[in-house]
Amino acid sequence: MKKVIKILLCILGTFIILIALLWFSFLYVTDYKKTTCDTAISPDGKYELTLQAIGEPVLFGSASGRLILEEGKNKISQTDFKLRNDGGSISSDCWKVTWYDEYVEVILSGEEQFDEQILLHFNGKKEIQQLIDKE
Repeated sequence: MKKVIKILLCILGTFIILIALLWFSFLYVTDYKKTTCDTAISPDGKYELTLQAIGEPVLFGSASGRLILEEGKNKISQTDFKLRNDGGSISSDCWKVTWYDEYVEVILSGEEQFDEQILLHFNGKKEIQQLIDKE
């Protein structure tokens, strides 16, 4: 009888461990996994801007992303954002990058939101605003 109980407890313990591993894997993929989607290099080659997806959207939710501006190996600024794109993932199609003398302009576009303008200055300053269509 004791042997049967030990076997049942081992099976139950294994099952619980497998469920926990699946749950933590799901949480990692949906909330924490960082994926580089695209990079843009300034015309002079001095600065690099990286577009990252953080996790994956779940059931038509918004996608989390990050912009990282670097000069060489030095990080100048990091900006997190949410993209409402009908449950779609962040990709190179959702941003437009324009380089200027003092800053880089990023326009983020999603199907369920107005475009968002992010200005990342080379001194670390950031400006974020929504671009509202006035039709």
